[in-house]
Amino acid sequence: MSNLTNISPGIKATLIGAFANLLLSVAKFIGGVAGNSTALVADALHSLSDLLTDAIVMATHKIGQMPADSNHPYGHGRAETIGATIVGGVIILAGIWIGYEVWQVIASGSQLVPTWLAAGVATFSIFVNEGIFHYTRIVGERTNSPAIIANAWHHRSDAISSVAVLIGILGAHFGYPVMDPLAGGVVALMILKVGYDILTDGLRDLMDTGLSEDQTQEFQKIIDGIPEVIKFHDLRTRTLGGEIFIDVHILVDTDLTVTEGHAAAERVRRSLINAFNRVQDVLVHVDGEEDQNLLQLYSATREDLRKIVDPMIADADITLKRTRMRVHYLKGTTLVEIYLQVDPDKSISEINPFLEDLKKRLKSTPEIDDVRIFVDVNAD
Repeated sequence: MSNLTNISPGIKATLIGAFANLLLSVAKFIGGVAGNSTALVADALHSLSDLLTDAIVMATHKIGQMPADSNHPYGHGRAETIGATIVGGVIILAGIWIGYEVWQVIASGSQLVPTWLAAGVATFSIFVNEGIFHYTRIVGERTNSPAIIANAWHHRSDAISSVAVLIGILGAHFGYPVMDPLAGGVVALMILKVGYDILTDGLRDLMDTGLSEDQTQEFQKIIDGIPEVIKFHDLRTRTLGGEIFIDVHILVDTDLTVTEGHAAAERVRRSLINAFNRVQDVLVHVDGEEDQNLLQLYSATREDLRKIVDPMIADADITLKRTRMRVHYLKGTTLVEIYLQVDPDKSISEINPFLEDLKKRLKSTPEIDDVRIFVDVNAD
């Protein structure tokens, strides 16, 4: 008993749906055969196929709820998308099969008049499936499970198909026998439509299709509200097992330090996660310039520049000690900022010629486009 109470809401909803499908498939088949209803027998086959999709949903939902690990750093949510896609495919196959069986009955011309037993079973099916639909949909939305939500709409399609079956049975009972198999044909078409919608939604997620323009605009409003962000570009979204993942490049002031730029990126990330329940993670790339169209590459690394700067400082005619060096890559150029500790016994007028000479020599190298030199009076 404790095992049943400890199962996840998604598994519980799927088990309840499976039990309902088993009950309905038996009731519909008996009612269809005993009540002379081709449409109800077709609907029984539909419910029987639902047992297979319930098993698929249960397996993929269980996998999808597993936590991230070293082999699956983004989690196992894709399994649920695969499950939803398989469910859609199975529903389409069921629709084709039922449509073929109905066509065989119509082509044979042997339509029987259904009894009130068939009508009663169809009515019972409508109420059961509609109740299971609402329950399963609520669970799917609470757990952000595409497979559970897909299964909920499968139950709704069962309820709608039972409505069509009931109409066909009543029509046949009141003098139009062909309406019963025709209702079976309507059931097949509705099943095909539901299967197509679920299948295409699953394939879109598997292909990492981005979210709608309306949803993306909601994300843009949040990013625009971050003061440090001048503008942003390359906003990309995708879904994984019902969760949303976002990538974005933000442009910040070039005078910001690395830690300030990181703080701005973290503010963007947390703002999006806190504003939208389904946003699982946000990857923010910080730009100091609009580099989308920048073709020139910065070939000199910080280590390359250090090997150029330090020997020139050591060769100066006065004692100079580098305390800090900052490198800025801006608009295709390389700017080097150097902070120097100098002999405190010398005046600024004595130091300036040496600093100007150092700056001139550094700018003459092909790796450096501009130089700024600061005297670090606070250095120890």
